[in-house]
Amino acid sequence: MQVPQLLLRTLDDLVDSDFKTFNWYLTSCSSKSYAPIPKSRLENAARRDTVSEMIQNYGEESAVNITVEILKNINNNFAAEKLKKEYAEGRA
Repeated sequence: MQVPQLLLRTLDDLVDSDFKTFNWYLTSCSSKSYAPIPKSRLENAARRDTVSEMIQNYGEESAVNITVEILKNINNNFAAEKLKKEYAEGRA
């Protein structure tokens, strides 16, 4: 599976409140591992828009790693591990 589809499927599994928190992490300076995306780009973003912004700003591999990091921050370890596994399988 291609990275954009993998990320979209992962974000589609989030409830709305978790997705809003996910976008908040992307727009805040809460991590040293990635630069924030401007709030205006994610303010009313659909999940597919968030995926596009992440890939445009970070590249595919970094977008996956950042998604895993944020999922862990919002205590969704199951989704984080699932994404890591599926990404690794796709690269093998």
